[in-house]
Amino acid sequence: MPATISPPASGKSPSETSVCVIGAGIVGVNCALELAKQGFKVTLVDRDEPGEGCSFGNAGILAAWSFVPIFGPDVLRNLPSYLLDPLGPLTIRWTRVPHILPWLLRMLPKATDAHIRHAAGAMHHLTQGCAEAYMQLAADAGAPELVTQDRSLQVYDDEKDFIKADKDIAFRETFGAKIERLGGADLHDLEPALAPRFRWAHGFLAGGRTLNPGRLTKVLAADFRRRGGTVLKAAVTGIRSLDGAFMVSTDGEEITASRLVIAAGAFSHKLAAMLGEFFPLGTERGYHAVVADPGVTVRHAVNWKTRAFYASPMEMGLRLAGTVELAGLEAPPNWRRARMMRGLAQEMLPGLKGEITSEWMGFRPTLPDSVPVIGPSANVPGLFYAFGHQHVGLTCAPATARLIGGLMKGEAPNMDVSAFRPDRF
Repeated sequence: MPATISPPASGKSPSETSVCVIGAGIVGVNCALELAKQGFKVTLVDRDEPGEGCSFGNAGILAAWSFVPIFGPDVLRNLPSYLLDPLGPLTIRWTRVPHILPWLLRMLPKATDAHIRHAAGAMHHLTQGCAEAYMQLAADAGAPELVTQDRSLQVYDDEKDFIKADKDIAFRETFGAKIERLGGADLHDLEPALAPRFRWAHGFLAGGRTLNPGRLTKVLAADFRRRGGTVLKAAVTGIRSLDGAFMVSTDGEEITASRLVIAAGAFSHKLAAMLGEFFPLGTERGYHAVVADPGVTVRHAVNWKTRAFYASPMEMGLRLAGTVELAGLEAPPNWRRARMMRGLAQEMLPGLKGEITSEWMGFRPTLPDSVPVIGPSANVPGLFYAFGHQHVGLTCAPATARLIGGLMKGEAPNMDVSAFRPDRF
Protein backbone atom coordinates (compact mmCIF):
# COMPACT_ATOMS: atom_id res chain seq x y z
CA MET A 1 0.00 0.00 0.00
CA PRO A 2 1.50 3.38 -0.95
CA ALA A 3 2.20 6.01 1.66
CA THR A 4 -0.29 8.81 2.13
CA ILE A 5 1.10 11.86 0.38
CA SER A 6 0.69 15.02 2.43
CA PRO A 7 1.47 18.34 0.69
CA PRO A 8 2.42 21.45 2.65
CA ALA A 9 -0.37 22.76 4.87
CA SER A 10 -3.09 24.78 3.14
CA GLY A 11 -1.14 24.80 -0.12
CA LYS A 12 1.65 26.84 1.42
CA SER A 13 5.18 26.66 0.05
CA PRO A 14 7.92 25.15 2.24
CA SER A 15 9.18 28.64 3.13
CA GLU A 16 5.74 29.41 4.56
CA THR A 17 5.44 26.08 6.42
CA SER A 18 6.76 25.80 9.96
CA VAL A 19 8.00 22.41 11.16
CA CYS A 20 8.95 21.23 14.64
CA VAL A 21 11.27 18.22 14.80
CA ILE A 22 11.41 16.59 18.23
CA GLY A 23 14.64 14.68 18.81
CA ALA A 24 18.20 15.88 18.24
CA GLY A 25 19.83 12.52 17.71
CA ILE A 26 21.33 11.60 14.37
CA VAL A 27 17.92 10.81 12.80
CA GLY A 28 16.24 13.99 14.04
CA VAL A 29 19.20 16.17 13.08
CA ASN A 30 19.31 14.68 9.59
CA CYS A 31 15.56 15.24 9.21
CA ALA A 32 15.80 18.84 10.41
CA LEU A 33 18.76 19.55 8.12
CA GLU A 34 17.05 18.03 5.08
CA LEU A 35 13.85 19.99 5.73
CA ALA A 36 15.85 23.20 6.11
CA LYS A 37 17.54 22.49 2.78
CA GLN A 38 14.07 22.01 1.25
CA GLY A 39 13.15 25.49 2.45
CA PHE A 40 10.94 24.69 5.44
CA LYS A 41 11.09 26.84 8.59
CA VAL A 42 12.35 24.30 11.12
CA THR A 43 12.75 24.21 14.88
CA LEU A 44 14.64 21.26 16.38
CA VAL A 45 13.89 20.58 20.03
CA ASP A 46 15.40 18.13 22.52
CA ARG A 47 15.96 18.05 26.25
CA ASP A 48 19.68 17.48 25.54
CA GLU A 49 22.17 19.06 23.18
CA PRO A 50 22.37 17.45 19.71
CA GLY A 51 24.14 14.11 19.66
CA GLU A 52 24.05 13.47 23.40
CA GLY A 53 21.74 10.43 23.40
CA CYS A 54 22.10 7.10 21.62
CA SER A 55 23.83 8.87 18.74
CA PHE A 56 26.75 9.71 21.01
CA GLY A 57 27.95 6.24 21.88
CA ASN A 58 27.62 3.84 18.96
CA ALA A 59 30.47 2.13 17.11
CA GLY A 60 30.35 4.69 14.30
CA ILE A 61 29.80 2.14 11.54
CA LEU A 62 28.16 3.27 8.29
CA ALA A 63 26.87 -0.21 7.61
CA ALA A 64 25.53 -0.40 4.06
CA TRP A 65 25.23 -4.17 4.51
CA SER A 66 23.32 -4.05 7.83
CA PHE A 67 19.75 -4.34 6.58
CA VAL A 68 18.98 -7.80 8.02
CA PRO A 69 17.17 -7.80 11.40
CA ILE A 70 19.31 -9.08 14.24
CA PHE A 71 16.41 -10.90 15.87
CA GLY A 72 15.77 -13.89 13.63
CA PRO A 73 15.59 -17.68 13.73
CA ASP A 74 19.28 -18.10 14.64
CA VAL A 75 19.04 -15.78 17.63
CA LEU A 76 15.85 -17.51 18.77
CA ARG A 77 17.54 -20.93 18.60
CA ASN A 78 20.61 -19.69 20.47
CA LEU A 79 18.70 -17.64 23.06
CA PRO A 80 19.08 -20.12 25.97
CA SER A 81 22.87 -20.39 25.52
CA TYR A 82 23.19 -16.61 25.21
CA LEU A 83 21.32 -16.02 28.42
CA LEU A 84 23.40 -18.57 30.34
CA ASP A 85 26.67 -16.91 29.29
CA PRO A 86 27.52 -13.91 31.49
CA LEU A 87 29.77 -12.61 28.70
CA GLY A 88 27.24 -13.41 25.99
CA PRO A 89 26.04 -10.95 23.36
CA LEU A 90 22.53 -10.81 24.84
CA THR A 91 21.30 -10.55 28.41
CA ILE A 92 17.95 -9.84 30.05
CA ARG A 93 17.51 -7.94 33.30
CA TRP A 94 15.12 -10.41 34.87
CA THR A 95 13.61 -7.89 37.29
CA ARG A 96 12.38 -5.94 34.25
CA VAL A 97 10.75 -8.89 32.48
CA PRO A 98 7.16 -7.90 33.43
CA HIS A 99 7.73 -4.53 31.74
CA ILE A 100 9.35 -5.82 28.56
CA LEU A 101 7.42 -9.08 28.14
CA PRO A 102 4.60 -7.68 25.95
CA TRP A 103 7.19 -6.28 23.52
CA LEU A 104 9.14 -9.56 23.51
CA LEU A 105 6.01 -11.58 22.83
CA ARG A 106 5.26 -9.38 19.81
CA MET A 107 8.78 -9.98 18.51
CA LEU A 108 8.61 -13.77 18.62
CA PRO A 109 6.31 -14.24 15.59
CA LYS A 110 8.71 -12.10 13.54
CA ALA A 111 11.65 -14.48 14.09
CA THR A 112 11.00 -16.25 10.77
CA ASP A 113 12.86 -16.49 7.50
CA ALA A 114 9.84 -15.01 5.70
CA HIS A 115 9.84 -11.90 7.87
CA ILE A 116 13.62 -11.56 7.60
CA ARG A 117 13.27 -11.43 3.80
CA HIS A 118 10.44 -8.88 4.06
CA ALA A 119 12.32 -6.62 6.48
CA ALA A 120 15.60 -6.84 4.58
CA GLY A 121 13.80 -5.94 1.35
CA ALA A 122 12.62 -2.73 2.97
CA MET A 123 15.69 -1.86 5.02
CA HIS A 124 18.31 -2.16 2.30
CA HIS A 125 16.80 0.93 0.65
CA LEU A 126 17.71 2.88 3.79
CA THR A 127 21.26 1.55 4.18
CA GLN A 128 22.63 1.67 0.66
CA GLY A 129 24.78 4.69 -0.15
CA CYS A 130 25.07 5.72 3.50
CA ALA A 131 28.83 6.33 3.43
CA GLU A 132 28.63 8.48 0.32
CA ALA A 133 25.76 10.44 1.85
CA TYR A 134 27.76 11.18 5.01
CA MET A 135 30.86 12.06 3.04
CA GLN A 136 28.83 14.80 1.35
CA LEU A 137 27.05 15.88 4.53
CA ALA A 138 30.30 16.15 6.49
CA ALA A 139 32.01 18.03 3.66
CA ASP A 140 29.09 20.46 3.37
CA ALA A 141 29.27 21.01 7.13
CA GLY A 142 33.01 21.76 6.99
CA ALA A 143 34.21 18.58 8.72
CA PRO A 144 35.15 16.06 6.00
CA GLU A 145 37.70 14.44 8.33
CA LEU A 146 34.88 12.91 10.38
CA VAL A 147 33.89 10.33 7.75
CA THR A 148 35.98 7.68 6.03
CA GLN A 149 35.08 5.07 3.44
CA ASP A 150 36.71 1.73 4.21
CA ARG A 151 35.92 -1.91 4.82
CA SER A 152 34.76 -3.18 8.19
CA LEU A 153 35.97 -6.57 9.34
CA GLN A 154 33.90 -9.33 10.90
CA VAL A 155 36.40 -11.78 12.37
CA TYR A 156 36.22 -15.36 13.61
CA ASP A 157 38.47 -17.51 15.76
CA ASP A 158 36.63 -20.71 14.81
CA GLU A 159 36.28 -21.92 11.24
CA LYS A 160 32.90 -23.47 12.03
CA ASP A 161 31.51 -20.03 12.84
CA PHE A 162 32.98 -18.63 9.63
CA ILE A 163 31.35 -21.37 7.55
CA LYS A 164 28.09 -21.05 9.45
CA ALA A 165 27.92 -17.40 8.45
CA ASP A 166 27.93 -18.27 4.73
CA LYS A 167 24.12 -18.41 4.47
CA ASP A 168 23.74 -14.94 5.98
CA ILE A 169 26.54 -13.49 3.84
CA ALA A 170 25.05 -14.95 0.65
CA PHE A 171 21.65 -13.54 1.58
CA ARG A 172 23.06 -10.04 1.98
CA GLU A 173 24.83 -10.37 -1.36
CA THR A 174 21.50 -10.98 -3.11
CA PHE A 175 20.63 -7.37 -2.20
CA GLY A 176 23.88 -6.06 -3.63
CA ALA A 177 26.05 -6.05 -0.50
CA LYS A 178 29.74 -6.23 -1.38
CA ILE A 179 31.52 -8.70 0.90
CA GLU A 180 34.91 -10.35 0.62
CA ARG A 181 36.15 -13.57 2.23
CA LEU A 182 39.49 -13.25 3.99
CA GLY A 183 41.77 -15.63 5.79
CA GLY A 184 45.23 -16.21 7.16
CA ALA A 185 47.89 -13.84 5.92
CA ASP A 186 45.43 -11.62 4.01
CA LEU A 187 43.53 -10.89 7.19
CA HIS A 188 46.62 -10.20 9.28
CA ASP A 189 48.07 -7.97 6.58
CA LEU A 190 44.98 -5.81 6.98
CA GLU A 191 44.91 -5.99 10.78
CA PRO A 192 48.29 -7.08 12.22
CA ALA A 193 47.17 -6.48 15.82
CA LEU A 194 44.70 -9.39 15.76
CA ALA A 195 45.53 -12.46 17.82
CA PRO A 196 46.86 -15.31 15.65
CA ARG A 197 43.81 -17.46 16.42
CA PHE A 198 41.64 -15.11 14.35
CA ARG A 199 42.24 -16.66 10.93
CA TRP A 200 38.96 -15.99 9.13
CA ALA A 201 37.02 -12.85 8.32
CA HIS A 202 34.44 -11.19 6.13
CA GLY A 203 35.30 -7.77 4.82
CA PHE A 204 32.24 -5.56 4.36
CA LEU A 205 32.80 -3.07 1.57
CA ALA A 206 30.84 -0.06 0.24
CA GLY A 207 30.45 1.34 3.74
CA GLY A 208 32.58 3.36 6.09
CA ARG A 209 32.67 4.85 9.56
CA THR A 210 32.69 8.10 11.43
CA LEU A 211 35.57 8.87 13.75
CA ASN A 212 33.19 10.46 16.27
CA PRO A 213 29.42 9.95 15.90
CA GLY A 214 28.57 12.42 18.64
CA ARG A 215 30.66 15.18 17.08
CA LEU A 216 29.28 14.34 13.63
CA THR A 217 25.75 14.88 14.94
CA LYS A 218 26.78 18.22 16.47
CA VAL A 219 28.49 19.32 13.25
CA LEU A 220 25.35 18.56 11.23
CA ALA A 221 23.26 20.43 13.80
CA ALA A 222 25.57 23.43 13.42
CA ASP A 223 25.08 23.26 9.63
CA PHE A 224 21.33 23.20 10.24
CA ARG A 225 21.66 26.41 12.29
CA ARG A 226 23.72 28.05 9.53
CA ARG A 227 20.89 27.31 7.12
CA GLY A 228 18.42 29.19 9.29
CA GLY A 229 17.20 26.42 11.55
CA THR A 230 16.52 26.91 15.25
CA VAL A 231 17.76 24.53 17.95
CA LEU A 232 15.96 24.63 21.28
CA LYS A 233 17.25 22.74 24.31
CA ALA A 234 14.07 21.98 26.27
CA ALA A 235 12.09 19.00 27.50
CA VAL A 236 8.76 18.46 25.75
CA THR A 237 5.97 18.33 28.33
CA GLY A 238 2.92 18.22 26.08
CA ILE A 239 1.72 18.20 22.47
CA ARG A 240 -1.68 19.29 21.15
CA SER A 241 -3.09 19.29 17.63
CA LEU A 242 -5.45 22.23 17.15
CA ASP A 243 -6.91 23.92 14.07
CA GLY A 244 -4.31 22.58 11.63
CA ALA A 245 -1.37 23.38 13.88
CA PHE A 246 0.62 21.74 16.66
CA MET A 247 1.25 23.31 20.05
CA VAL A 248 4.39 21.80 21.57
CA SER A 249 4.77 22.71 25.22
CA THR A 250 8.21 22.53 26.78
CA ASP A 251 9.75 23.41 30.12
CA GLY A 252 11.09 26.55 28.44
CA GLU A 253 8.57 27.86 25.95
CA GLU A 254 5.71 26.86 23.65
CA ILE A 255 6.32 26.11 19.98
CA THR A 256 3.65 26.45 17.30
CA ALA A 257 4.16 24.60 14.02
CA SER A 258 2.00 23.44 11.14
CA ARG A 259 3.97 20.21 10.83
CA LEU A 260 5.49 17.94 13.46
CA VAL A 261 8.16 15.23 13.15
CA ILE A 262 8.67 12.86 16.08
CA ALA A 263 12.20 11.49 15.82
CA ALA A 264 13.08 11.01 19.48
CA GLY A 265 14.47 7.49 19.36
CA ALA A 266 13.55 5.28 22.30
CA PHE A 267 11.28 7.97 23.76
CA SER A 268 9.20 8.53 20.63
CA HIS A 269 6.27 6.39 21.75
CA LYS A 270 5.81 8.57 24.83
CA LEU A 271 5.49 11.65 22.60
CA ALA A 272 3.15 9.90 20.15
CA ALA A 273 0.88 8.93 23.04
CA MET A 274 0.34 12.64 23.75
CA LEU A 275 -1.49 12.74 20.40
CA GLY A 276 -3.42 9.52 20.97
CA GLU A 277 -1.15 7.27 18.87
CA PHE A 278 0.42 4.19 20.42
CA PHE A 279 3.41 2.14 19.31
CA PRO A 280 4.91 -1.06 20.75
CA LEU A 281 8.39 0.44 20.99
CA GLY A 282 11.03 -1.33 23.06
CA THR A 283 14.72 -0.75 23.66
CA GLU A 284 17.92 -2.70 23.30
CA ARG A 285 20.55 -1.23 25.57
CA GLY A 286 24.00 -0.89 24.11
CA TYR A 287 27.21 -0.15 26.01
CA HIS A 288 30.63 1.16 25.17
CA ALA A 289 33.98 1.48 26.85
CA VAL A 290 36.78 3.70 25.56
CA VAL A 291 40.49 3.01 25.92
CA ALA A 292 42.05 6.39 25.21
CA ASP A 293 45.62 5.11 24.82
CA PRO A 294 45.31 1.47 23.69
CA GLY A 295 48.99 0.96 22.89
CA VAL A 296 48.03 -0.93 19.74
CA THR A 297 47.07 0.19 16.23
CA VAL A 298 43.68 -0.92 14.97
CA ARG A 299 43.22 0.07 11.36
CA HIS A 300 39.57 -0.87 10.77
CA ALA A 301 36.38 -1.30 12.71
CA VAL A 302 36.64 -4.92 13.80
CA ASN A 303 33.64 -6.98 14.89
CA TRP A 304 34.20 -10.21 16.82
CA LYS A 305 31.14 -11.97 15.43
CA THR A 306 30.52 -14.52 18.17
CA ARG A 307 30.90 -11.91 20.94
CA ALA A 308 28.88 -9.25 19.07
CA PHE A 309 31.04 -6.24 19.79
CA TYR A 310 33.21 -3.86 17.79
CA ALA A 311 36.65 -2.46 18.42
CA SER A 312 36.41 0.80 16.50
CA PRO A 313 39.28 3.34 16.28
CA MET A 314 38.04 6.87 16.90
CA GLU A 315 39.23 10.36 17.72
CA MET A 316 38.98 9.72 21.45
CA GLY A 317 40.74 6.34 21.36
CA LEU A 318 39.63 2.76 20.79
CA ARG A 319 35.89 2.41 21.36
CA LEU A 320 34.62 -1.04 22.36
CA ALA A 321 30.90 -1.04 21.60
CA GLY A 322 28.04 -3.45 21.23
CA THR A 323 26.16 -6.30 22.95
CA VAL A 324 22.45 -6.18 23.84
CA GLU A 325 20.79 -5.86 27.21
CA LEU A 326 17.00 -5.98 27.53
CA ALA A 327 16.04 -3.94 30.58
CA GLY A 328 13.74 -1.15 29.43
CA LEU A 329 14.20 2.57 29.98
CA GLU A 330 14.10 2.80 33.76
CA ALA A 331 16.65 0.35 35.16
CA PRO A 332 20.09 1.72 36.09
CA PRO A 333 23.04 0.77 33.84
CA ASN A 334 24.89 -2.48 34.44
CA TRP A 335 28.46 -1.30 33.92
CA ARG A 336 29.75 -4.87 33.90
CA ARG A 337 28.37 -5.01 30.35
CA ALA A 338 30.81 -2.26 29.35
CA ARG A 339 33.76 -3.53 31.36
CA MET A 340 33.53 -7.09 30.07
CA MET A 341 34.35 -5.83 26.59
CA ARG A 342 37.78 -4.73 27.81
CA GLY A 343 38.64 -8.35 28.63
CA LEU A 344 37.23 -9.63 25.35
CA ALA A 345 39.18 -6.98 23.45
CA GLN A 346 42.35 -8.17 25.16
CA GLU A 347 41.71 -11.67 23.75
CA MET A 348 41.17 -10.26 20.27
CA LEU A 349 43.99 -7.71 20.43
CA PRO A 350 46.76 -9.10 22.66
CA GLY A 351 48.80 -5.90 22.40
CA LEU A 352 46.07 -3.84 24.06
CA LYS A 353 47.64 -1.98 27.01
CA GLY A 354 45.46 0.85 28.25
CA GLU A 355 42.62 0.78 30.74
CA ILE A 356 39.07 2.02 30.29
CA THR A 357 38.87 5.81 30.41
CA SER A 358 35.11 6.23 29.91
CA GLU A 359 31.94 4.15 29.88
CA TRP A 360 28.51 4.76 28.37
CA MET A 361 25.07 3.19 27.95
CA GLY A 362 22.40 4.12 25.41
CA PHE A 363 18.95 3.00 24.25
CA ARG A 364 18.45 1.54 20.79
CA PRO A 365 14.78 2.03 19.79
CA THR A 366 13.38 -1.23 18.42
CA LEU A 367 9.90 -2.12 17.16
CA PRO A 368 8.76 -5.76 17.21
CA ASP A 369 9.32 -6.23 13.48
CA SER A 370 12.80 -4.58 13.54
CA VAL A 371 11.65 -2.01 10.96
CA PRO A 372 11.38 1.73 11.74
CA VAL A 373 8.29 3.89 11.53
CA ILE A 374 8.81 6.50 8.80
CA GLY A 375 6.12 8.68 7.30
CA PRO A 376 2.85 10.49 7.96
CA SER A 377 0.35 9.51 10.59
CA ALA A 378 -2.85 8.00 9.22
CA ASN A 379 -4.90 9.74 11.91
CA VAL A 380 -3.30 13.10 12.73
CA PRO A 381 -2.83 15.41 9.71
CA GLY A 382 0.59 17.03 9.57
CA LEU A 383 2.22 14.53 11.95
CA PHE A 384 5.25 12.55 10.72
CA TYR A 385 7.32 9.84 12.38
CA ALA A 386 10.97 8.83 11.99
CA PHE A 387 12.02 6.41 14.74
CA GLY A 388 12.63 2.77 15.59
CA HIS A 389 15.85 2.17 13.64
CA GLN A 390 17.22 -0.24 16.29
CA HIS A 391 20.96 -0.83 15.58
CA VAL A 392 21.20 1.21 12.37
CA GLY A 393 19.97 4.73 13.13
CA LEU A 394 23.28 6.26 12.15
CA THR A 395 23.38 4.27 8.91
CA CYS A 396 19.77 4.93 7.92
CA ALA A 397 19.43 8.57 8.97
CA PRO A 398 20.24 10.27 5.62
CA ALA A 399 17.81 8.09 3.64
CA THR A 400 15.16 8.50 6.34
CA ALA A 401 15.56 12.28 6.14
CA ARG A 402 15.19 12.25 2.37
CA LEU A 403 11.96 10.25 2.71
CA ILE A 404 10.56 12.64 5.31
CA GLY A 405 11.52 15.66 3.20
CA GLY A 406 9.91 14.26 0.07
CA LEU A 407 6.74 13.11 1.80
CA MET A 408 6.32 16.45 3.54
CA LYS A 409 6.55 18.20 0.16
CA GLY A 410 3.91 15.85 -1.22
CA GLU A 411 6.28 13.93 -3.50
CA ALA A 412 5.71 10.27 -4.25
CA PRO A 413 8.69 8.22 -2.98
CA ASN A 414 10.78 6.33 -5.52
CA MET A 415 10.53 3.14 -3.44
CA ASP A 416 7.86 1.08 -1.71
CA VAL A 417 7.56 2.54 1.79
CA SER A 418 4.62 0.44 2.96
CA ALA A 419 6.86 -1.53 5.37
CA PHE A 420 7.49 1.70 7.31
CA ARG A 421 3.83 2.74 7.66
CA PRO A 422 3.00 4.05 11.14
CA ASP A 423 -0.43 2.36 11.10
CA ARG A 424 0.90 -1.18 10.54
CA PHE A 425 0.62 -2.16 14.21
